[in-house]
Amino acid sequence: MEKQTPTAPAVQRLWTTLGSLSLSVQFLIAASIIVFGLMTGVGFFAAAQVERAALNAAGAAGAVRMQSMIAPLVETQNGSVQFDQTFQSRVAALIGEGPKGQRIRNIKVWSADGRQLYPVDTHAAEPVIFDELSKALSGETIVSRTTIAKHEYSEAETAESLLEVYAPLITSAEGKVLLAGEIYEESLILEQQIAETRRTSMIGVVLLSVPMLSLLYIVVRRGARLIEQQRRTLRESLRNAIELSVENNRLRLLADNARIEAGKLNERILDQIGADLHDGSVQLLTLVKLRLSDLASPRPDVAPATREALNKILDLVSNVVDDVRNLSAGLVLPELEDTTVDEAVQLAAKRYLEITGRETMLLGSAGIDLRIPDLSICLYRFVLEGLMNSYRHANSNTHMVRCSLRGGRLFVAVVDIGERPVLPSKREVQRARLGKVSQKRRIRSFGGRMRYFPRKNGSFAVASLPIGHDG
Repeated sequence: MEKQTPTAPAVQRLWTTLGSLSLSVQFLIAASIIVFGLMTGVGFFAAAQVERAALNAAGAAGAVRMQSMIAPLVETQNGSVQFDQTFQSRVAALIGEGPKGQRIRNIKVWSADGRQLYPVDTHAAEPVIFDELSKALSGETIVSRTTIAKHEYSEAETAESLLEVYAPLITSAEGKVLLAGEIYEESLILEQQIAETRRTSMIGVVLLSVPMLSLLYIVVRRGARLIEQQRRTLRESLRNAIELSVENNRLRLLADNARIEAGKLNERILDQIGADLHDGSVQLLTLVKLRLSDLASPRPDVAPATREALNKILDLVSNVVDDVRNLSAGLVLPELEDTTVDEAVQLAAKRYLEITGRETMLLGSAGIDLRIPDLSICLYRFVLEGLMNSYRHANSNTHMVRCSLRGGRLFVAVVDIGERPVLPSKREVQRARLGKVSQKRRIRSFGGRMRYFPRKNGSFAVASLPIGHDG
């Protein structure tokens, strides 16, 4: 686990504080840092250029002093340089010459081999040609400061910052530098000029940056206000959208509950209608059938024509009794309160067998122990009605029911395979259409979908229901 440094919480608090500021204030802070940083850099660069120019001017002036004041004092005898008492007194007289702040503080003379010839350095070891001296011996004029160590300095030379000017002093006829001179000058005026340049640069930075930042801040502030207004509008729109979404969800739940309750009530009504038909109309028609059977029995007091008419009426009543009994049997529900999805499908197939005497192939399984009475009733009605439709319109076909669970959705298909169903009359077409509509309504009441596919060799109806259970 990484250890947090003590400054980490402070930095985090700083970023949190900056993030809580308005957009215009954040821009002002960032722009101030950038603009002042850039302008300050420009100011220092300009001051550095001025300082370099001033040093070059001081070097040129020092070189002129050497050539005009020191070089004429050097005398050579038999090819060697003579630093006699006269030379020393004349050079000593030059110390302190010049305007205030630019006076000469010391003079040194160096040989081409790196020896300090004047004043004689008795403590020097092996001669060393440093960079400044090497450039002066090559004919250049170099300006430096005593704060940068190059050779041995006295305490007086290092006590204050002095300018060092290295320049050729004596040159041979072939152009070779024989002696190089070094002048120590006061740098007070130069430093004052540099300080004044820097101060002027900083004032210019402030005078340029403040108006520019003010104009930028005004523009950004206006934009920030517009953005804030739009943000408030968007927040209000989002709040209204959320409220509408919550209200829509509430209404959807109410609608779903109402639809489910309507489905429950519809199934109860159908169950009650089936029971009433079985206990009322079927019983009454059965009594009528028995009475007609007694009347149609062979008796000498009944004419043959009357007996034939009674037999026809008896056959008609028998057919009506069978139809009403089948209808009531289809409407009356078995006990589905505690059945699973697979058990509801099996009960529908069993009831189909009891009504028609035809067996149904059951393929697949939901594979879940899901016990929802309303869902079981819906599947029972869907499967039984699909099988009865297939029985009425494609009696010779093979009937099967397939059940599977994929991706949280239950798929139940009622299939008949053989010949394409043929509807003999408009009444049968209308009846089949009504049957499909009722099937779709039952499936939709649970948020599912039902599709019917007629084929050349049969047909199949598929119901897809959201279960939300993976088994």
